[in-house]
Amino acid sequence: MSLKASLSLLSVALFPILTACVSLNPYIESRGRKCPPFSGNFTVSAYQLYPENGDFDFNNCVLYTGNLWNSSLGVYDPYRNKIKVVEFEGITHNPDLHLGGVQYNHNTNLLSIVVDAGAAFNTNGQDISGTNYIILWDPRSEKILYQHNLTTLTQGKYGAFQDIEHDPDDNTYVVGTFPSSIVKVSKSGKKVEPWYVNTSVNHTVAGYGGLATKGWTLITNDQQTGSLYRFDMRAKRGTPTLIKVTPPHRFANTDAIQLPRRYKGTVLLVAELGIGFGVYRDKKAYWEEAEFLGLVEWKGDPGFFLTAPLQVGDGVYANLEPFGDPGLNGPGTAGNRTDFLYWDITAKVDELLKNRTSGKDGVSRT
Repeated sequence: MSLKASLSLLSVALFPILTACVSLNPYIESRGRKCPPFSGNFTVSAYQLYPENGDFDFNNCVLYTGNLWNSSLGVYDPYRNKIKVVEFEGITHNPDLHLGGVQYNHNTNLLSIVVDAGAAFNTNGQDISGTNYIILWDPRSEKILYQHNLTTLTQGKYGAFQDIEHDPDDNTYVVGTFPSSIVKVSKSGKKVEPWYVNTSVNHTVAGYGGLATKGWTLITNDQQTGSLYRFDMRAKRGTPTLIKVTPPHRFANTDAIQLPRRYKGTVLLVAELGIGFGVYRDKKAYWEEAEFLGLVEWKGDPGFFLTAPLQVGDGVYANLEPFGDPGLNGPGTAGNRTDFLYWDITAKVDELLKNRTSGKDGVSRT
């Protein structure tokens, strides 16, 4: 299929947005470029929210959450402890869809959102049927600026899209897991193309989990090899290059990754499901090589999984997803939980940075 033909199929009319009765405006009031200090565990309270990923808006000091089971968007003000839930017609409360990855672009003040066909993750890649979308949303106008059908683009041959990043020119990258793939959307939103696809494996093999960027370098975590890879986003097509890690560390099931702003791109956190966060460092922030500093281990309720690291204000947090909750409508559906904990891991990451420098062991526990 030609690109022109693909784009004609990908273009989707804007969906109206159903929002809570509270106006969004109080949540999008710029406090300036520096958000107030913020630390300590916090809890976001909203029935069946189940946030699986998130990203903090440093321009307006709010946290956006991708709420998995009900496929909605959360807008949380941690300084006022207020949550607004944004619903999307045809997506929210659709049992066939998940909403996970969200990424705020601080250059454009727009939010990228990925909606995935839930079957891929529910079946570990055995069934990748269903529709996947990449959406660009304007928080101020509460409008969808574009919405593209990624399943049409990929002809349904690969899927499980779950994380997003942007390059310095404001192009958008969406990572898929079954198998490893990266789709690129131009700044204008008019050009959508496969940028990298691992054609050597089939869609039952779990591959890339998350994305993080430093300058023009794109980093991902590959579950197939248990390794980190980098890409040059200036290239017409993506080519993965192994990041040498010392001492060697191999991971298994992973999820989102982040280079927290607190560390100026020198520290990478990788969510290892059921274990904790792998902490990596490149003092030069080139990410050609990295030190593995150790793990921030989760020793709490085993029904909680650490699905994403994220910075909120000046603190670094773990997104804890209670996958252990029984779904009210069966497996793969939301439970009856109302309160969702965010665990402050700032001190534990800082401890690993300090201990590695001083030669101590690299494990930080709850």
